[in-house]
Amino acid sequence: MAGPTPPGSQPPFGRQPGRRALSALLGPTRAAVLLIVAHQPDSTTNELAEGIGVSAATISHHTAVLRGSGLITTRRSGGSVHHSLAGPGEVLLSGGGGVEPCT
Repeated sequence: MAGPTPPGSQPPFGRQPGRRALSALLGPTRAAVLLIVAHQPDSTTNELAEGIGVSAATISHHTAVLRGSGLITTRRSGGSVHHSLAGPGEVLLSGGGGVEPCT
């Protein structure tokens, strides 16, 4: 697995359609976390922090919100916490395939 994108460089998902809407919905840091986890499953808190350029404490806060929303899952392995996309996160990033609008 390749590590996260170094701080200050353009992430591979930076021009992804819908990124602006995702950032407006979740906030730019949570959107970045969600997109990195989608492209690099099993990313650790420290890898996310390095890739986004924020502290591990900040990532922990944002991953807790994403986990509480059901968008990601986490697991501990030794001293590391690994994050992966959950089903609802996949649906959100896929554009909600199969979800009917409310009428």
